[in-house]
Amino acid sequence: MMGQLNIKHIFLVSFIIFFIPQPVAAYLDPGFGSMVWQVVAAVVFGIAFTLKIYWIKLKDFFRRTKE
Repeated sequence: MMGQLNIKHIFLVSFIIFFIPQPVAAYLDPGFGSMVWQVVAAVVFGIAFTLKIYWIKLKDFFRRTKE
């Protein structure tokens, strides 16, 4: 069965690539932390705003059906 790639081989290669630590060289500048916090804050506020909009639409829907 030469030449055939089965799921065990794919899993083994994926495991080696993603879970065995490899040395890397990276530099994170001082502004990186504040950028991460800004992204987290933007996501939280975006979700809150979206929920607020849909909550208002849901309340309006039920108010119209009673009138």
